[in-house]
Amino acid sequence: MGDMGASKVLAQGNIVVAELPGGVLKPLSQTWPISDLEEGDERPQEDASSDEVVVMPHAFEMRRDARAFGHRIKSLREAKGFSKLIYAPGMMEVSNMALLAYMGVDLFDSALLSYQSARGLLCRPEGTLPAKDAPWLLHDISEASILECNLKAAWDELCLIRHMISVGRLRELAETRVNSTPWGVASLRLFDLECYDFQEAQTPVVGPRFYANSRQSLHRPDIERWRRRVLELWSPAPHKKVLLLIPCSAKKPYFTSKSHQVLRESLMSVPNAEVVQELIITSPLGAVPRELELFYPAAQYDIPVTGNWDLEEQRMIREQVSSAASKGFEKVVCHLGHGSDFVKESVDCLDTSEGSATSRESLHRLEEALTSLCKSFERPPRGAERTEALASAAKFQFGRGGEALTSGCSVMGNYPYSKILDGRVQMGMLTPERGMISLTLDGASRLMPLKRYWVETQDFDLTGNLFAVGVKDADPGIRIGDEALILRNGQLEGVGIAAMSGREMTQLRKGEAVRTRHKRRSSST
Repeated sequence: MGDMGASKVLAQGNIVVAELPGGVLKPLSQTWPISDLEEGDERPQEDASSDEVVVMPHAFEMRRDARAFGHRIKSLREAKGFSKLIYAPGMMEVSNMALLAYMGVDLFDSALLSYQSARGLLCRPEGTLPAKDAPWLLHDISEASILECNLKAAWDELCLIRHMISVGRLRELAETRVNSTPWGVASLRLFDLECYDFQEAQTPVVGPRFYANSRQSLHRPDIERWRRRVLELWSPAPHKKVLLLIPCSAKKPYFTSKSHQVLRESLMSVPNAEVVQELIITSPLGAVPRELELFYPAAQYDIPVTGNWDLEEQRMIREQVSSAASKGFEKVVCHLGHGSDFVKESVDCLDTSEGSATSRESLHRLEEALTSLCKSFERPPRGAERTEALASAAKFQFGRGGEALTSGCSVMGNYPYSKILDGRVQMGMLTPERGMISLTLDGASRLMPLKRYWVETQDFDLTGNLFAVGVKDADPGIRIGDEALILRNGQLEGVGIAAMSGREMTQLRKGEAVRTRHKRRSSST
């Protein structure tokens, strides 16, 4: 496998690297000396680390144990924190680089590439293949030429990984690459199932559009978090008496799609339609209450639509629908169209669709059913619909008690732009661009009693964005993209968007921790 012990400089997976003689990939801007690891080395784990690098002992053996690898990554990161780089010697192939980077490996070496080159194997993102069988890739199948080709493939993959990190889509790349080996699929699947809490803590609550094309997508930490939060935190407004199940749409957010515009027109034609709660049924999220459709990842995901639901998808949707139906509704109306029999079997409901949910006949049946049902319920107070929708969004975003943000307030603006006002004082605003409620200082003050999403600074005047070096302590529940309440000596100093998780803020000494939106005026000004 090459002289592993002689390699003292490695490649960091998220910065520019270059080739060195001997096939080692080295950062252009920095090198990290580390302790050598010899075969049978019995030194304690911490002795195999420098001030900056933590070495995973016996990493190559983890290629035989997908479960152990994920737990080893988790234990190393939890023990050593986020200021250390994790190095897994001898593990990197081109096909697993994205997975290793996603799971938390920071440093790679070319030992396994050199070994595979000596065996006459080309390493590609799709897996390995004999060089003699791939003349379209390489004519000269000498070991040196194969190694050069493999290093070039690793370089290209590393550049792609860096790009996907920068646009927030590394998970998506990892899902496509793991299919090259059974070990890759098993590693990601077990990492999702057994290390969810570890992953979720570092998963942003905002992000770009992405494809959820594989089975692995069902257990992405951001998607799993969505399902759990809907089950735990979402509840309908008190005036909602009829639960309406409707299908998702290809276009996101849903309200912008033609199919949902047609459904909304039919709903709005019904007297007292305010008592109807729309619940959008979809995979992989399960269910999306209408008032949460702007939140990530509901407004960003895209899936292949076949009309067929596998057993895992059916189980997930049954759980979401059963939970929603148990939250005080008088009647459930199913308007999902064809392919929804498993939903109707899991809850007592009135089926109003005939074939397509947007056909004339289906829409007519829906309007008739809702007109008959809605007239028997009391009309809610004027303005309650929008205020309660924002209260539900605040509870979903900030946790139980977050609905205090809208207490006694009115909501102004044309959907999807919604300002929360206490008289003339703005508490916050929900916009489709961010998909979350952005707080003002007054709104942040209302949430102070919850003792969540706080970041305590050192004793200095906040003049701009808050950097990690200035953080004294932080709520470990903060995720990247969350609203962050900046405190100084326990008093509200500012509010902004978290650029790190709460744990990273307390462990790192470099980098931007909070992008400040509003701050208190200094008493000296």
